[in-house]
Amino acid sequence: MKANCLQFPEYGRPTDVLTFSEHTLPEPGPGQAVVKILAIGMNRSELNYTMGKYVPARAFPSCVGQEAVGEIIALGAPTKEGPQANPATPLEVGAKVALLPGRVDMQSMGTYRDVGIYDQAALAPIPDDFNNEEAAAYWMGILTMGGCLELAGLNPDNAAGKKILITAATSSMGVIGLKLAKAWGATTIATSRSADKAAQLADLADHVVICDDSDSLIAGVNAATKNQGVDLSLDPVGAAFYPGLITVAAQGGQIISYEMLTGRDATISIPTVMIKDLALRGFALFRVYQQPGLLETLIEQGMKYSKQVRPIVSDTFALSDAASALETLETSNHIGKLVLLPA
Repeated sequence: MKANCLQFPEYGRPTDVLTFSEHTLPEPGPGQAVVKILAIGMNRSELNYTMGKYVPARAFPSCVGQEAVGEIIALGAPTKEGPQANPATPLEVGAKVALLPGRVDMQSMGTYRDVGIYDQAALAPIPDDFNNEEAAAYWMGILTMGGCLELAGLNPDNAAGKKILITAATSSMGVIGLKLAKAWGATTIATSRSADKAAQLADLADHVVICDDSDSLIAGVNAATKNQGVDLSLDPVGAAFYPGLITVAAQGGQIISYEMLTGRDATISIPTVMIKDLALRGFALFRVYQQPGLLETLIEQGMKYSKQVRPIVSDTFALSDAASALETLETSNHIGKLVLLPA
Protein backbone atom coordinates (compact mmCIF):
# COMPACT_ATOMS: atom_id res chain seq x y z
CA MET A 1 0.00 0.00 0.00
CA LYS A 2 1.30 3.45 -0.94
CA ALA A 3 1.54 6.07 1.80
CA ASN A 4 2.54 9.72 1.90
CA CYS A 5 4.15 11.25 4.95
CA LEU A 6 6.00 14.36 6.02
CA GLN A 7 9.71 13.90 6.76
CA PHE A 8 12.74 16.08 7.42
CA PRO A 9 16.35 15.23 6.45
CA GLU A 10 17.92 17.54 9.06
CA TYR A 11 16.87 19.86 11.85
CA GLY A 12 15.51 23.25 10.88
CA ARG A 13 12.46 25.46 10.62
CA PRO A 14 9.46 23.39 9.51
CA THR A 15 8.95 25.44 6.35
CA ASP A 16 12.60 24.85 5.45
CA VAL A 17 12.95 21.12 6.09
CA LEU A 18 9.57 19.33 5.99
CA THR A 19 8.71 17.67 2.69
CA PHE A 20 6.38 14.88 1.56
CA SER A 21 7.73 11.43 0.80
CA GLU A 22 5.94 8.45 -0.74
CA HIS A 23 6.71 4.93 0.42
CA THR A 24 5.16 1.48 0.54
CA LEU A 25 3.69 0.10 3.74
CA PRO A 26 4.13 -3.61 4.46
CA GLU A 27 1.23 -5.87 5.31
CA PRO A 28 0.43 -5.66 9.04
CA GLY A 29 2.21 -8.27 11.09
CA PRO A 30 1.02 -9.85 14.34
CA GLY A 31 -0.23 -7.17 16.72
CA GLN A 32 -0.22 -4.42 14.07
CA ALA A 33 -2.88 -2.39 12.27
CA VAL A 34 -2.97 -0.23 9.15
CA VAL A 35 -4.82 3.00 9.87
CA LYS A 36 -6.14 5.57 7.40
CA ILE A 37 -5.54 8.92 9.07
CA LEU A 38 -8.59 11.20 9.34
CA ALA A 39 -7.32 14.01 11.59
CA ILE A 40 -4.02 14.80 13.33
CA GLY A 41 -3.52 16.61 16.62
CA MET A 42 -0.63 19.08 16.61
CA ASN A 43 1.73 19.59 19.56
CA ARG A 44 4.50 22.05 20.33
CA SER A 45 6.84 19.12 20.92
CA GLU A 46 6.59 18.32 17.20
CA LEU A 47 7.73 21.82 16.30
CA ASN A 48 10.62 21.45 18.74
CA TYR A 49 11.43 17.97 17.43
CA THR A 50 11.73 19.28 13.88
CA MET A 51 14.09 22.01 15.09
CA GLY A 52 16.25 19.68 17.22
CA LYS A 53 14.97 21.01 20.57
CA TYR A 54 13.13 17.88 21.71
CA VAL A 55 14.19 14.24 21.95
CA PRO A 56 16.85 13.56 19.30
CA ALA A 57 15.88 11.77 16.12
CA ARG A 58 17.45 8.31 15.95
CA ALA A 59 18.09 8.68 12.23
CA PHE A 60 17.31 10.86 9.22
CA PRO A 61 15.09 11.29 7.39
CA SER A 62 12.63 11.38 10.28
CA CYS A 63 8.86 11.39 10.29
CA VAL A 64 6.91 13.57 12.74
CA GLY A 65 3.65 13.51 14.71
CA GLN A 66 2.39 11.73 17.82
CA GLU A 67 -1.40 11.62 17.89
CA ALA A 68 -4.25 11.26 15.43
CA VAL A 69 -7.56 9.59 14.79
CA GLY A 70 -8.19 7.22 11.93
CA GLU A 71 -9.98 4.21 10.52
CA ILE A 72 -8.56 0.69 10.71
CA ILE A 73 -8.27 -0.63 7.16
CA ALA A 74 -6.23 -3.79 7.83
CA LEU A 75 -5.39 -5.85 10.91
CA GLY A 76 -2.62 -8.29 11.66
CA ALA A 77 -3.22 -11.41 13.70
CA PRO A 78 -3.64 -10.87 17.44
CA THR A 79 -0.63 -11.49 19.64
CA LYS A 80 -0.10 -11.81 23.36
CA GLU A 81 3.48 -10.57 23.15
CA GLY A 82 4.36 -7.05 24.30
CA PRO A 83 1.93 -4.28 25.32
CA GLN A 84 -1.71 -4.88 24.54
CA ALA A 85 -4.43 -2.59 23.23
CA ASN A 86 -6.82 -1.15 25.79
CA PRO A 87 -9.81 -3.51 26.19
CA ALA A 88 -12.21 -0.75 25.13
CA THR A 89 -10.45 -0.28 21.77
CA PRO A 90 -12.50 -1.64 18.84
CA LEU A 91 -10.02 -3.87 16.99
CA GLU A 92 -11.87 -4.51 13.74
CA VAL A 93 -11.59 -3.31 10.17
CA GLY A 94 -13.70 -0.18 9.70
CA ALA A 95 -13.49 0.90 13.35
CA LYS A 96 -12.47 4.44 14.22
CA VAL A 97 -9.62 4.66 16.72
CA ALA A 98 -7.20 7.16 18.22
CA LEU A 99 -3.42 6.87 18.12
CA LEU A 100 -1.78 7.24 21.51
CA PRO A 101 1.16 9.61 21.99
CA GLY A 102 3.98 7.69 23.60
CA ARG A 103 3.21 4.54 21.62
CA VAL A 104 3.59 6.05 18.16
CA ASP A 105 7.19 5.91 16.90
CA MET A 106 7.58 9.49 15.72
CA GLN A 107 10.88 8.88 13.97
CA SER A 108 9.96 5.86 11.84
CA MET A 109 6.22 6.37 11.30
CA GLY A 110 4.73 9.44 13.00
CA THR A 111 1.20 10.65 12.33
CA TYR A 112 1.71 13.49 9.81
CA ARG A 113 0.65 11.19 6.96
CA ASP A 114 -2.35 9.82 5.10
CA VAL A 115 -2.02 6.18 6.18
CA GLY A 116 0.29 4.38 8.59
CA ILE A 117 1.05 1.07 10.25
CA TYR A 118 1.03 0.96 14.05
CA ASP A 119 1.11 -1.47 16.93
CA GLN A 120 -2.39 -2.34 18.08
CA ALA A 121 -1.22 -1.27 21.55
CA ALA A 122 -0.94 2.27 20.16
CA LEU A 123 -4.68 2.35 19.41
CA ALA A 124 -7.27 3.73 21.81
CA PRO A 125 -11.04 4.20 21.91
CA ILE A 126 -12.67 7.57 21.28
CA PRO A 127 -15.84 9.02 22.79
CA ASP A 128 -18.89 8.29 20.64
CA ASP A 129 -19.98 11.92 20.31
CA PHE A 130 -16.57 13.35 19.32
CA ASN A 131 -15.98 14.39 15.73
CA ASN A 132 -12.68 13.51 14.06
CA GLU A 133 -11.00 16.78 14.99
CA GLU A 134 -11.97 16.48 18.67
CA ALA A 135 -10.87 12.85 18.80
CA ALA A 136 -7.46 13.80 17.38
CA ALA A 137 -7.13 16.59 19.95
CA TYR A 138 -7.89 14.57 23.08
CA TRP A 139 -5.51 11.94 24.32
CA MET A 140 -2.29 13.94 24.61
CA GLY A 141 -4.15 16.30 26.92
CA ILE A 142 -5.75 13.53 28.98
CA LEU A 143 -2.52 11.55 29.37
CA THR A 144 -0.52 14.66 30.25
CA MET A 145 -2.89 16.59 32.50
CA GLY A 146 -4.57 13.53 33.96
CA GLY A 147 -1.09 12.12 34.51
CA CYS A 148 -0.01 15.30 36.30
CA LEU A 149 -3.05 15.16 38.57
CA GLU A 150 -2.35 11.50 39.33
CA LEU A 151 1.25 12.34 40.15
CA ALA A 152 -0.07 14.91 42.63
CA GLY A 153 -2.22 12.22 44.24
CA LEU A 154 -5.50 13.67 42.98
CA ASN A 155 -8.42 11.77 41.50
CA PRO A 156 -12.18 12.23 41.10
CA ASP A 157 -12.74 11.16 44.72
CA ASN A 158 -10.42 13.62 46.48
CA ALA A 159 -9.98 16.66 44.22
CA ALA A 160 -13.08 18.54 45.36
CA GLY A 161 -12.20 21.76 47.16
CA LYS A 162 -8.54 21.77 46.09
CA LYS A 163 -7.23 24.99 44.58
CA ILE A 164 -5.42 24.19 41.34
CA LEU A 165 -3.41 26.74 39.36
CA ILE A 166 -2.83 26.03 35.66
CA THR A 167 -0.44 28.37 33.90
CA ALA A 168 -0.43 29.05 30.14
CA ALA A 169 -3.97 27.79 30.37
CA THR A 170 -5.05 28.62 26.81
CA SER A 171 -2.84 25.83 25.44
CA SER A 172 -4.43 22.54 24.46
CA MET A 173 -2.98 21.00 27.63
CA GLY A 174 -4.21 23.87 29.78
CA VAL A 175 -7.77 23.65 28.44
CA ILE A 176 -7.96 19.90 29.16
CA GLY A 177 -6.41 20.41 32.60
CA LEU A 178 -8.91 23.11 33.55
CA LYS A 179 -11.88 21.09 32.38
CA LEU A 180 -10.73 17.88 34.07
CA ALA A 181 -9.95 19.57 37.40
CA LYS A 182 -13.28 21.38 37.33
CA ALA A 183 -15.15 18.15 36.51
CA TRP A 184 -13.58 16.67 39.63
CA GLY A 185 -14.78 19.57 41.80
CA ALA A 186 -11.55 21.54 42.19
CA THR A 187 -11.37 25.34 42.23
CA THR A 188 -9.40 26.35 39.15
CA ILE A 189 -7.16 29.36 38.55
CA ALA A 190 -5.94 29.96 35.00
CA THR A 191 -3.23 32.29 33.73
CA SER A 192 -2.67 33.91 30.36
CA ARG A 193 -0.42 36.68 29.06
CA SER A 194 -3.19 37.99 26.81
CA ALA A 195 -6.19 39.99 28.01
CA ASP A 196 -8.16 38.85 24.97
CA LYS A 197 -7.47 35.16 25.61
CA ALA A 198 -8.01 35.64 29.34
CA ALA A 199 -11.55 36.82 28.64
CA GLN A 200 -12.22 33.56 26.80
CA LEU A 201 -10.89 31.57 29.76
CA ALA A 202 -13.63 32.99 31.99
CA ASP A 203 -15.99 30.19 30.92
CA LEU A 204 -13.39 27.51 31.73
CA ALA A 205 -11.86 28.59 35.04
CA ASP A 206 -13.14 29.91 38.37
CA HIS A 207 -10.48 32.64 38.37
CA VAL A 208 -8.37 34.07 35.54
CA VAL A 209 -5.07 35.90 36.09
CA ILE A 210 -3.34 37.97 33.41
CA CYS A 211 0.39 37.76 34.01
CA ASP A 212 3.71 37.52 32.21
CA ASP A 213 6.19 37.23 35.08
CA SER A 214 6.43 36.05 38.68
CA ASP A 215 5.44 39.39 40.19
CA SER A 216 2.20 39.67 38.25
CA LEU A 217 1.52 35.97 38.86
CA ILE A 218 1.87 36.48 42.63
CA ALA A 219 -0.38 39.53 42.66
CA GLY A 220 -3.10 37.86 40.61
CA VAL A 221 -3.13 34.53 42.44
CA ASN A 222 -3.04 36.16 45.87
CA ALA A 223 -6.07 38.23 44.88
CA ALA A 224 -7.90 35.17 43.57
CA THR A 225 -7.19 33.05 46.66
CA LYS A 226 -7.33 35.86 49.24
CA ASN A 227 -3.71 35.05 50.08
CA GLN A 228 -4.54 31.44 50.96
CA GLY A 229 -2.34 30.01 48.20
CA VAL A 230 -2.88 27.06 45.90
CA ASP A 231 -2.66 23.35 46.63
CA LEU A 232 -1.27 22.44 43.21
CA SER A 233 0.31 24.26 40.30
CA LEU A 234 0.57 22.59 36.88
CA ASP A 235 3.17 24.55 34.93
CA PRO A 236 4.67 24.43 31.43
CA VAL A 237 6.18 27.93 31.64
CA GLY A 238 9.29 27.09 33.63
CA ALA A 239 11.95 29.54 34.72
CA ALA A 240 9.99 32.79 34.40
CA PHE A 241 7.22 31.65 36.76
CA TYR A 242 9.02 29.45 39.28
CA PRO A 243 9.73 32.08 41.97
CA GLY A 244 6.07 33.07 41.80
CA LEU A 245 4.82 29.49 41.90
CA ILE A 246 6.77 28.87 45.09
CA THR A 247 5.47 32.08 46.64
CA VAL A 248 1.78 31.35 45.95
CA ALA A 249 1.93 27.71 47.02
CA ALA A 250 -0.07 26.85 50.11
CA GLN A 251 1.44 24.97 53.03
CA GLY A 252 2.14 21.44 51.85
CA GLY A 253 1.47 22.45 48.25
CA GLN A 254 2.83 20.88 45.09
CA ILE A 255 4.30 22.21 41.85
CA ILE A 256 4.42 19.90 38.85
CA SER A 257 6.37 20.95 35.77
CA TYR A 258 5.50 19.36 32.44
CA GLU A 259 7.31 21.78 30.11
CA MET A 260 9.88 24.61 30.35
CA LEU A 261 8.90 27.15 27.73
CA THR A 262 10.85 30.06 29.23
CA GLY A 263 13.93 28.09 30.27
CA ARG A 264 15.09 25.12 32.29
CA ASP A 265 17.10 26.87 35.03
CA ALA A 266 14.78 28.35 37.63
CA THR A 267 15.46 30.42 40.75
CA ILE A 268 14.23 28.50 43.78
CA SER A 269 14.00 29.79 47.35
CA ILE A 270 15.10 26.70 49.28
CA PRO A 271 14.07 28.16 52.68
CA THR A 272 10.56 28.78 51.35
CA VAL A 273 10.38 25.24 50.00
CA MET A 274 11.44 23.94 53.41
CA ILE A 275 9.18 26.15 55.50
CA LYS A 276 6.14 25.50 53.33
CA ASP A 277 6.88 21.76 53.03
CA LEU A 278 6.55 21.98 49.26
CA ALA A 279 6.89 19.17 46.74
CA LEU A 280 8.49 20.09 43.40
CA ARG A 281 7.97 17.37 40.81
CA GLY A 282 8.30 16.85 37.09
CA PHE A 283 6.03 14.94 34.71
CA ALA A 284 6.95 13.34 31.39
CA LEU A 285 4.67 11.21 29.24
CA PHE A 286 6.72 8.04 29.70
CA ARG A 287 5.43 7.86 33.30
CA VAL A 288 2.01 6.87 31.92
CA TYR A 289 3.53 3.72 30.43
CA GLN A 290 5.87 2.94 33.31
CA GLN A 291 3.34 2.94 36.14
CA PRO A 292 1.31 -0.28 36.14
CA GLY A 293 -2.35 0.39 35.41
CA LEU A 294 -1.97 4.15 34.94
CA LEU A 295 -2.67 4.19 31.19
CA GLU A 296 -5.82 2.14 31.72
CA THR A 297 -6.96 4.49 34.50
CA LEU A 298 -6.43 7.60 32.37
CA ILE A 299 -8.23 6.13 29.38
CA GLU A 300 -11.13 5.16 31.64
CA GLN A 301 -11.25 8.69 33.05
CA GLY A 302 -10.98 10.21 29.60
CA MET A 303 -13.96 8.22 28.38
CA LYS A 304 -16.02 8.79 31.54
CA TYR A 305 -15.54 12.57 31.65
CA SER A 306 -15.47 13.23 27.90
CA LYS A 307 -18.59 15.41 27.92
CA GLN A 308 -17.14 17.74 30.57
CA VAL A 309 -13.60 17.64 29.13
CA ARG A 310 -14.37 17.92 25.41
CA PRO A 311 -11.32 19.56 23.77
CA ILE A 312 -11.41 22.93 22.05
CA VAL A 313 -10.27 22.80 18.43
CA SER A 314 -9.13 26.30 17.56
CA ASP A 315 -8.44 25.78 13.86
CA THR A 316 -7.79 23.16 11.20
CA PHE A 317 -5.24 23.07 8.39
CA ALA A 318 -4.70 20.83 5.41
CA LEU A 319 -1.96 18.27 5.97
CA SER A 320 -0.25 19.78 2.93
CA ASP A 321 0.10 23.00 4.94
CA ALA A 322 1.56 21.28 8.03
CA ALA A 323 4.87 23.12 7.92
CA SER A 324 3.27 26.57 8.01
CA ALA A 325 0.69 25.31 10.55
CA LEU A 326 3.53 24.37 12.92
CA GLU A 327 4.85 27.90 12.69
CA THR A 328 1.34 29.21 13.38
CA LEU A 329 1.28 26.99 16.46
CA GLU A 330 4.54 28.60 17.59
CA THR A 331 2.86 32.03 17.87
CA SER A 332 0.51 30.75 20.63
CA ASN A 333 -2.24 33.08 19.43
CA HIS A 334 -4.93 30.40 19.67
CA ILE A 335 -6.90 28.69 22.43
CA GLY A 336 -6.92 24.91 22.46
CA LYS A 337 -5.71 22.63 19.70
CA LEU A 338 -4.67 22.99 16.08
CA VAL A 339 -5.55 19.99 13.90
CA LEU A 340 -4.33 18.80 10.49
CA LEU A 341 -6.66 17.18 7.97
CA PRO A 342 -5.38 14.88 5.19
CA ALA A 343 -6.94 15.43 1.77
